Amino acid sequence: MQPEERHLAECIARLAYANPFLTERIECEREILGSDFASGRQFWHVDQGSEQIGAIQARVEPLVETLGERLRAGVRGSVKELRLYRDVVLYWVYNRYEADFLHLVERRDHGTRKVAFYSQFAADYERAVDLAGNFEGEMSVEHIFAFFFQVRRAFHLIFRHIFGGSEPVARLRAAIWQSVFTHDMRRARRSLFRRMGDVTTLITGPSGTGKELVARAVGFSRYIPFDAARGAFTEDFESSFYPLNLSALSPTLIESELFGHRRGAFTGAVEDRAGWFEACPPLGTIFLDEIGEIDPAIQVKLLRVLETRTFQRLGDTADRRFEGKIVAATNRDLAREMQAGSGWCAGVVPRSTRRTRPGPSRAGSGQSSWQFAYR
Repeated sequence: MQPEERHLAECIARLAYANPFLTERIECEREILGSDFASGRQFWHVDQGSEQIGAIQARVEPLVETLGERLRAGVRGSVKELRLYRDVVLYWVYNRYEADFLHLVERRDHGTRKVAFYSQFAADYERAVDLAGNFEGEMSVEHIFAFFFQVRRAFHLIFRHIFGGSEPVARLRAAIWQSVFTHDMRRARRSLFRRMGDVTTLITGPSGTGKELVARAVGFSRYIPFDAARGAFTEDFESSFYPLNLSALSPTLIESELFGHRRGAFTGAVEDRAGWFEACPPLGTIFLDEIGEIDPAIQVKLLRVLETRTFQRLGDTADRRFEGKIVAATNRDLAREMQAGSGWCAGVVPRSTRRTRPGPSRAGSGQSSWQFAYR
């Protein structure tokens, strides 16, 4: 690569993996476009951002073409340059099919119909990437396709459903994005996409501030594998979100709803029944609203699910496994209550949930959690 080409490729790579709702995105766009950068906003907004994306893509396409021609001619770069080339290709392909991915997000039968543009996407991606040779640990085109669908879906749901253009709203969007992908998008693409369902998300804030909107954005943004043989995604993201308002149920009903029960476990239990933890599929999300209201005895059972991913139906001794993701919300100040030793403070909350700002604990562990608060 020539020095100016390497600089542009490095800027594009940083932009490709940046949190799109933080100032880092604006800084990357400004560095790429130079005097052509026109945005006057501190945070990204659709009013000006769409034009910026088009202008950047207009610079990416000739770079991909130029570097591709050299590779076809037998010119070989360093490993660092080849990896930069792959990052540029990823950005180029994603934006080339961004409108198609958005159509999939908005189409309600996306989980059952064949995706018509996959074959062309695969051809474009493989033709460009194969020029750089194979790297150990590189992902299949099916995975890249599924990851791009997740990225476009997450951006759409977060931006469109979390309203406002203020700095606090932008930071809330950024925190939700980080809850879906962590702070390292490269690592999320390579490996963490398999384990993010194990990470519990806790949302705190006053009643009426839209905590369920945040929960839906997180739950609907999970990674969904793509089946190349069928030409379709394996599940529909809209059908795997299970909200439960705990404050509206008695303790017995909460246990039955969450864990299920055997016939005769309590008065009125006339047949065996599966609870939410059993009915939720591996790619599903259970939203526990007002988690701070539940009885301490139920907290202990819920803690076992968070730590071991196992539970038992009421009146049963057989262990069952929960494979989905948990998102919880509360209007209480749990940190203060834990210090006071009441309710959730009685020592049954996983230590990793005691966090004061967005950020991952041990990603991939059943005890990992995210917490973000807003007003």
